[in-house]
Amino acid sequence: MAALEEIIDEEMYEMEELRRVRIPRIVPKDRSDPFHYLSGYGIPLHLKMLVTLRYLATGSFLLTVADIMDIAKSSACSAVGEVVQLIAFLAPDYIKFPQPEEARQMASKFYDIAGMPGVLGYIDCTHISIQSPGGNNVEMYRCREGFYSLNVQGICDSELKFMHVVASWPGSVHDSRIFSNCRICHLLEQGDYSGLYLLGDSGYPSREYLLTPLLTPRTEKHRRYNVAHIQTRNCIERAFGVLKRRFACLSIPLRTKLPNTKRIVIACAVLHNIAISRRVDMLDVEVEAQEVVDLLEDEDEHELDATQVRESLIQRWF
Repeated sequence: MAALEEIIDEEMYEMEELRRVRIPRIVPKDRSDPFHYLSGYGIPLHLKMLVTLRYLATGSFLLTVADIMDIAKSSACSAVGEVVQLIAFLAPDYIKFPQPEEARQMASKFYDIAGMPGVLGYIDCTHISIQSPGGNNVEMYRCREGFYSLNVQGICDSELKFMHVVASWPGSVHDSRIFSNCRICHLLEQGDYSGLYLLGDSGYPSREYLLTPLLTPRTEKHRRYNVAHIQTRNCIERAFGVLKRRFACLSIPLRTKLPNTKRIVIACAVLHNIAISRRVDMLDVEVEAQEVVDLLEDEDEHELDATQVRESLIQRWF
C-alpha cells in the first residue's frame, strides 16, 4: 500500500511541478531599434508564442527559428522554455480522464467503431526521440531500436483526444511497467469503472479492466473479438500519428534539456486536444502496421481472473 501511495504521490508531484510556473514580466520593445535587444528587456509574449508554435510545428533548429523571427538564439530558447511551461500548466484542464458516468456515455462511440462494448479508451505508448540526456543513467533512455527516447504513454477517446498522458519514463522501460505505475491503473483498480475497459495490445497484462487481444483465437467468436479489437486500436495509432504530424518536433530528436523535453510533449498534447475541440482539420495520417511487442511470459492470479472476464465478454457480445 505504501508503494502504491508513493506512485500516486510521484505522479501528483509531477503535476504540481507543471503548476509552479513563474509568470515572466512582459515589457514590449521597439523592434525597429536593433540596440533595444541589448537592453535585457523581455520580448513580447505574442512573439514568444509565435516562436514556440513555429518550433513545435516545424521541428526546426532553434537557431533557424531565431533567424526567421529576427531574435537571438538565446531569446528563442528562453521563449520556448517559458511558453511550453505555461501551456503544460493547462494540462489538468485539457487532458482529463472521464468520470465513470461520463465514460459510460463515451463507450457508445467506441462501440460504433467496431462493436467493442464498454470501452472507455485505448492505451498505448510511443517513443519520442531525444538527444542523449547524459549522466550515469543515460543508457536507460536507449530504447530497443537503439536511439535515446522517452516512452510516452497515452490514453485516447474515440475522437483522438488524449485523456491521459505520461511523459516521464525512459525509452528502455516497458509499456506495461509504465501503466502499472500510473495513476489511472490505481484508479481502475478501485472498481468505480466496473463494466468498462481499456483496450491494450499484447504487450500489456490482461486485467479485469484492461482487455488484450487473444494470441491464439480458437473459435469464430474469438476471431471476431480480435478483429474488433484491432479495428478499435486504430484510434490510438491515429491519435499519435496526428500528434506527430501536427507537431513535427516530436518526429525528430528533441535537442532540449530533459525537463523541457517532457514539458514539450505535454504541451503538444494540450494543443492537440484544443485543436480537436475547436474542430481544426486534421492532417491525413497513414497508420503504421501494428508493432510487434514483447509478450509477457508469466500469468499471475490477476491475469487468470481477467481471462475469465474477457472470455465471458466474448461469449456475450461476439
